[in-house]
Amino acid sequence: MEPTSMTGEAASTPQSGRPTMASDLPIGRKELGELARWVPAKEMALLIEICDRASRDPDLLRPALLLCSAYAQRVARMLDQDPLPTLTRRIDERLQQLREKQGL
Repeated sequence: MEPTSMTGEAASTPQSGRPTMASDLPIGRKELGELARWVPAKEMALLIEICDRASRDPDLLRPALLLCSAYAQRVARMLDQDPLPTLTRRIDERLQQLREKQGL
């Protein structure tokens, strides 16, 4: 069975057979690609690597979401508007779910 993202799209699978984006991560490569328009390439590569690792390690989910949120806020400040409001909302909702679940 092919892994799917929260958006219902099939997650890409590397040669190891593991999914590259977890279903718990509300951001996929498509959304990261949209964010990449305003984020330097080296920083974006690191963000993608962190999100990939978060898909395999649940302990990295919250830090990955916080980092994605910080970049989205940075872009919104830079442009004086949020260019990806749906993405920002989904990240914030998932962070809120984690806070409630973990008692933070």
